[in-house]
Amino acid sequence: MKINKNGKDTEKQSAEPVAEQQQELQPVGEEQVALQSDKMRNKPIGKLLLEMSLPAIFSMLVQSLYNIVDSLFLTNITYVEEGYKGLNIGKDSFNAVSIVMPMTMFVTAVAIGIGVGANAYIARKLGEGNRESANKGAKTAIVMALFAWAIMAVMAFTLSRPFVQAFVNDGNATDVNYVVEKGTMYLTIYMAASGGVTLDIVSARILQATGNMKVPMISQLIGAVTNIVLDALFIMVFKMGVFGAILATVIGQWFAASFDLAFFIFKKQDVSISLKGFRFNAHYFARIAKIGLPALVMNAMSSVVTIILNVMLRSYTNGITVLSAYFKVQSFIFMPVFGLMQGTMPILSYNYGANLRKRFNSTFKLSLSIALGVMTLGTLLFQLCPELLMSIFESKTVSQGQTWEQLQQENMLLVREGAYAFRCISISFIPAAFSILLINMLQSINCPVSSLLLSLSRQLIFLIPSAILLNMWWGQEGIWFCYPFAEILSILVYIAFVIKDYKKQFAYKEQQYSQHLLG
Repeated sequence: MKINKNGKDTEKQSAEPVAEQQQELQPVGEEQVALQSDKMRNKPIGKLLLEMSLPAIFSMLVQSLYNIVDSLFLTNITYVEEGYKGLNIGKDSFNAVSIVMPMTMFVTAVAIGIGVGANAYIARKLGEGNRESANKGAKTAIVMALFAWAIMAVMAFTLSRPFVQAFVNDGNATDVNYVVEKGTMYLTIYMAASGGVTLDIVSARILQATGNMKVPMISQLIGAVTNIVLDALFIMVFKMGVFGAILATVIGQWFAASFDLAFFIFKKQDVSISLKGFRFNAHYFARIAKIGLPALVMNAMSSVVTIILNVMLRSYTNGITVLSAYFKVQSFIFMPVFGLMQGTMPILSYNYGANLRKRFNSTFKLSLSIALGVMTLGTLLFQLCPELLMSIFESKTVSQGQTWEQLQQENMLLVREGAYAFRCISISFIPAAFSILLINMLQSINCPVSSLLLSLSRQLIFLIPSAILLNMWWGQEGIWFCYPFAEILSILVYIAFVIKDYKKQFAYKEQQYSQHLLG
């Protein structure tokens, strides 16, 4: 180490990393500017995890509200839209939105992939004391989000109608044309305006990487409140139906994104997302993409799985409706765990980057305990009260030629089938907590391949084949068991590989720090 006459480290001043492997490890010291993110090495784990996770959990619960509000307003529609007389508009409106759900999930998956990659990379660089790389990573993530939006906009006007048409038939719609038209409109607008949800998720994850959890929480609240108010206004007052629902959703998403971005513009953060003078660097793109790919795949595979299940379920009267209702309700169980993961990842990544193994382990153990507790409560809820949960989605309108008694019989059948599905699927909740936290941990220690394999195994290798086989053997009742089968089997298969990767990565990190100190 070279010291100039002012007592400062000249090597530190001149370090200009070209590639990550060449970057000098720079543990945070008194000479560096104090950053907000420094609390991730100093604050007691319990307090830190609560501080980081509670806002994220609240944000994700608010996001769950996003997901279900449209459905509740749509299923409670009692008026008839001009040109579509005699149909069960509440049921058909809900099914129109349900059918396009896999594609909206895909849009979110891409945004989450970019956001998770940026989050882990930025937090790890801040833990190493490399603020310059953290800045470049943040700017690259924003550019990736804009590029993803452009691709989604093109897909909106080319794929929306064929996608909807593939899943609509007389069994799941009282008016096929209505469901096709409204589903196409919903999906086209959602994807064309997807810059809101993409920029919101990515900018929020960048803020979370620095330890700022409050701003993303507030932005989610702003988006949700906007969505709810506009849903009530557009659907119930102005009677805009599905168009009102999607309009309320995208406006809420853009309000949330604007708040996150404004915070970067008007208040200085640990990292900058200003694109002034930005030059694309494949190194940072590759790093973010590599880390975020497992998260993208995990969420995108959920979309693919949903599409495949919809193909199998479209021949059953209530199959698609039950699956969509399940996803709406289960989000209130899974979203707190995903919020916990959001709060945990920057802590894990930072402490891995700083080679603080004890704090890393303590954080992981505590987060896993909390996740298991949440999933246990969720399992009990779905086992004891599934009828109550499914009854939320009962149709409220009588179709032309239908009696009230017939509608009640249809609702009873829907609730009975939904309750059975809820009980079957909820068996997977506890093993799912293990999978989610293990994938999160692997991403934080720079093991994208292992994380990707675990993500793929859960859904592509185990879930889809089991769904196909169970459908062949037991029909719709068998399909629902594919979830617990896949979650349990993937944990049993991959737990040994996860432990091996953990030991290997920390041994490598310790070697890096030893070489740095000795050099």
